[in-house]
Amino acid sequence: MKADETIVNGVRIGGADTKAGEDLRTIELPSGARAEVRKGYGRDLMRAQRAAANGDASAVVFALIAEVTRVDGHKIVYEDVLEMDLADVMALQAEVIDENFDRPPQRASQASSNPDSQSEH
Repeated sequence: MKADETIVNGVRIGGADTKAGEDLRTIELPSGARAEVRKGYGRDLMRAQRAAANGDASAVVFALIAEVTRVDGHKIVYEDVLEMDLADVMALQAEVIDENFDRPPQRASQASSNPDSQSEH
């Protein structure tokens, strides 16, 4: 067991939280640091919501970034995100939101009038 890893009732808490073959992207942050961002799960969102007890949406996003990101090989926490350079936070926010919150496809706009109902002049 690694130093930053704890097992509670057979469930790993902290430490390396990626599964073999899991979607893991590595990006270089504007500061030059390397970040690994993994695919998020419901448990990550639940932990983020608990960390942001006041329910502020921005705080939840910052906490979610901390849940799914490692920077230069180290797990980060919510307070680390608060202390990061803004450019790094924005890059991580874009990476986490784009990956975990896919937007539904846009519906094709329909013509405002039906060509069959147009009268001839």
